[in-house]
Amino acid sequence: MVAAKAALIAECAREEENALYTSTNFFIWLRFLRAARAALWVAAGLCSVVAASQLVQSNPGLKIWAAGAALAAVGLPGIGRALQIDAMIRDYANAAGVVKNLQGEFRRARLVWSNEPWPEFKAHAQKLLKAMNEARRPSLTPPEWCFRLAQRKIKAGHYTHDADEAAA
Repeated sequence: MVAAKAALIAECAREEENALYTSTNFFIWLRFLRAARAALWVAAGLCSVVAASQLVQSNPGLKIWAAGAALAAVGLPGIGRALQIDAMIRDYANAAGVVKNLQGEFRRARLVWSNEPWPEFKAHAQKLLKAMNEARRPSLTPPEWCFRLAQRKIKAGHYTHDADEAAA
């Protein structure tokens, strides 16, 4: 039973780390998606201003640019809708929160609940493992560059708690 408990503690540590990398990856991609959505709307607004500008009316040579700006003003929000950016933002925001919460739960399971009797710890860990499997169900896959940025942030110590450093 001691070996099984040690193995389950190690598994909780691995899942805690998986959750850290996954949630950080999701948060980076989420920031990008939100910025992309904002950029599409700002660009559409700016194109509308250019198309409606008095400068265009006074300079016949700029009319082609005004037509292009008007087309972009109409098309850019449609591109955002076609890419389903709002749905992606909602899905990644939900998943990032769930996985981040599971990270904390796995840490508590490893550090606190593992001190409980084996049957209680095992039952608690099984619930967490099942919840993690559910969190993975949507199979969200941000671009690889998000993972590399997450990995760099984590290895640089951005997610190291002061309390953990003081204890070491």
